[in-house]
Amino acid sequence: MKAQVKNFAIALVAGVFTFSTVMASEPIGKKDESKTASKRTFDVGMYRVINSMKVNVLVEKQEGKALDITLKNDRNEVIYSEVVGKKARKFSKKFDLVGLSDGKYRFEISNGREVISKEVNLETHAPKPAEYRSMEVK
Repeated sequence: MKAQVKNFAIALVAGVFTFSTVMASEPIGKKDESKTASKRTFDVGMYRVINSMKVNVLVEKQEGKALDITLKNDRNEVIYSEVVGKKARKFSKKFDLVGLSDGKYRFEISNGREVISKEVNLETHAPKPAEYRSMEVK
């Protein structure tokens, strides 16, 4: 347990130094025009629900443009499609992928001009037999 806490602390400190190094390398007061010109009108977050075959997709967007959310397989066939209305500012949905076969899948979120893709890889692993040990005290 102590080793896990120590490893987490080291990773956290390394992450903070990496973030501060990146932030320090950008000049103060100067904004890159290409970054502001290509600012996204929506953002997507996605994470797996622990111990399940479910994925949460979270979208935050500006009001006024509809979004298309599609799930496609590796042959680019649409498995699922949904439209988020123009008036909605936030959207979240839990996708249950338990019925899908192994392979690569892609969530595409688009407003017609911008596209954000998130890939999901499904693999079935055979369970490994646990080593059986016994002990007898006499």
